[in-house]
Amino acid sequence: MAQFKSAFFAFPSEPAELTNPIATAVELVKSNPSLRLQAWPQLQIFGAAIPDEVRGGIEKANVLVCDITKPNLNVYYETGYSIGLGKSLAPVLNASFANATADIQRDGLFDIVGYKAYENSHGLADILDDLPSTVLVDLYGKPLNTHQPIFFLNSCRKTDFVNWVAASIKGSKVFYRSFDPAENSRFMIIQTISDVTASAGVVIPFLEPYVDDSERHNIRAAFLAGLAQGLGREALLIRHRTKDAAPAAADFRDYVVGVRSEAEIVEKVTAFCKQTLIEAQSIKQPNVHVSRSALQQLTLGATAAENEFRTLEDYFVATSEYLKTSRGEAGIVAGRKGSGKTAIFFMVRDHFRKQRNSIVVDLRPESHQLSLYKSELTKILDVGTFDHTIAAFWYFVILSEVLLALKKALEYQVSRRSEVFTHMNEINDALYRLEISASGDFTARINRLGSYVVEEIKARADKNEKLSPEKLTNIVFRSGIADAKRLVVKHSAKIEHFIFLFDNIDKGWATDGVDELDVRMVRLLLESLEKVKSDLGVENRDFIFVVFLRNDVFELMVSETPDKGKAAVVRIDWTDRVKLKQVIYSRLQASVVNKAKSFDDIWNRFFVDEVNGRNTFDYLVDHCLMRPRFLIAIIEAAIANAINRRHEKVSEDDCIDAVKQHAHSILNDFGYEIRDVSGASEKVLHSLAGATEYITKVEVLERFEKAKIIAPKDEEKLFDYMLWYGVLGVVNENNVECYIYDFEYNMNRLQAEISTQKDEPLYAFNPALHVALKTKGSP
Repeated sequence: MAQFKSAFFAFPSEPAELTNPIATAVELVKSNPSLRLQAWPQLQIFGAAIPDEVRGGIEKANVLVCDITKPNLNVYYETGYSIGLGKSLAPVLNASFANATADIQRDGLFDIVGYKAYENSHGLADILDDLPSTVLVDLYGKPLNTHQPIFFLNSCRKTDFVNWVAASIKGSKVFYRSFDPAENSRFMIIQTISDVTASAGVVIPFLEPYVDDSERHNIRAAFLAGLAQGLGREALLIRHRTKDAAPAAADFRDYVVGVRSEAEIVEKVTAFCKQTLIEAQSIKQPNVHVSRSALQQLTLGATAAENEFRTLEDYFVATSEYLKTSRGEAGIVAGRKGSGKTAIFFMVRDHFRKQRNSIVVDLRPESHQLSLYKSELTKILDVGTFDHTIAAFWYFVILSEVLLALKKALEYQVSRRSEVFTHMNEINDALYRLEISASGDFTARINRLGSYVVEEIKARADKNEKLSPEKLTNIVFRSGIADAKRLVVKHSAKIEHFIFLFDNIDKGWATDGVDELDVRMVRLLLESLEKVKSDLGVENRDFIFVVFLRNDVFELMVSETPDKGKAAVVRIDWTDRVKLKQVIYSRLQASVVNKAKSFDDIWNRFFVDEVNGRNTFDYLVDHCLMRPRFLIAIIEAAIANAINRRHEKVSEDDCIDAVKQHAHSILNDFGYEIRDVSGASEKVLHSLAGATEYITKVEVLERFEKAKIIAPKDEEKLFDYMLWYGVLGVVNENNVECYIYDFEYNMNRLQAEISTQKDEPLYAFNPALHVALKTKGSP
């Protein structure tokens, strides 16, 4: 006999084409004795608070049925709320609505969890007769992360409002983790459950409709708000209150805090973060009565290093690239997205922080307005004065951040050495004259400086004042840079090393591709760092710097720079499967009680031996484009599939489905990555949908032309990018697929391989992407 279930049905109030089949299906299942189903319109809401009644209906049920055909803030909030309460989830979708399935797959929220599709009331009634009993929070909940107790929902577009929120969290000194759609476009329920259960508080900004991608962001925000409240976590729902702002969704309208200014944001966010630390002491671990399987306890850590920097040391693999950087032998660390640049950034930072008499300046802007700054300058300055102004800008930024770091180092000594108080006052006076505020974060400081410089130059240009290089220098330096340099030298006699680390310079760049001026800004940054190194070296001060760059941006810089520069370069290029195996081994070992003697020992404990006749680990590596972040994400997805299906081991199907899920997730990510350097549409890979596994160059170019994703004159260059990123490889004379990582990422060597083909070369789609591009049903 079927187990009795009580269910609550959440769905949008319109359109009628969606609600009518739902209403009919609800009536059809009334005769089912093992199911009591209540749809939200059936609630006794006359004269009552609708949100309270809806939450009450969810609380009384043990299953939530949610229709996800049309994105709806209330439905997504209720979905998250029910999961947080420990209810089972049954997502349904009306497949007769155009693009409904594609929209769900694009966002990735229901990856792994899955949903069922219907086309009419009878199809929906059949689904309602057999509802699930899985409790997701029991399966995927994680222990509280006391190292980084705040979780922050970032946005694709880094507006001032979002940047202020992020800066306020940083300013509170409470460490946080985040979801950033600019880094990972898939916002999956499984990962979100893990993140929120591991958090003491969640900061959720809501965006106004005019902001690009606001609809998708607010859907994520609504789900996250419901999940946090269902779990009983502290949640700050915050939005920028404007004159014409529409009211928030009914379910959570009363919880949203409106703010008008940066000062209000700092006040609200700072108070919330501090309160969260207090609340963290009373949080009980969720569902401690549930017996957790070995797979449920298994974790590989976060795919993004910024979300695990407090625990990264537990399983970080000290590669030769890291060792060179930590010895100060690298001025540039270049690697593709997901290759581990940021992990090296954090580990190198921590390495130098442990050294006595060292001052570390670590800069990772969440975003910046350098593209806007650049474009405004080009309107009023010629090329020569542009370079001069940017060089001065960077010199000022570097030296002022060093002075600020020196001030913070002296603050720790004030209580022990009275003379330090005088030194502090000297530095504070200099920072005041330079209009550098210690409050806020580097993102805010660099944006304020850029705005100031542009406004000053415009004001003088409006007065027809001729702007000589000397005048431009004075505008940027504010006539105080010499004093700043003097104070750095004066108060650093006992400092052996200044270490300057800069990551995320590409954050905030324009979406239409990296242009020549962007590359020049990077080159001028490196030249300014060399100048600071030289200037401090004259005073016997050791200045070590490392700039972390995406490999594609570095390649553009090298190709456009006659003088390749003095900075030594460390490239993070993953070609060795053994090294990737070591990364996974270290992470698995850190999460198990019974340590393994070897990789095979721990891997075989949790995974089947083969997938499609190939060693399981090698099969997964085949689909990761040789990027550690991708490999970690695929393995985590395979583990999640196994948990959701109640498997004791990760099975062949779990791995195959994980590969498919990840392929869909990186289609957009890769599109954005290629767009950044080529200027092509982010839908570049979608133009290849339905292509066979092997394809000719002519066929690829025809698809580019048909999709109109780039100017015809740039199609050949875009094809080369397909090779450079590993989207395409060449099939050699031995019928072996060769990708750029098979030639140590040497594009010239790959081109040489192509030129050896006697006939028209045949190109292969990388299996990591083709599985999401091939026509459904094809082998």
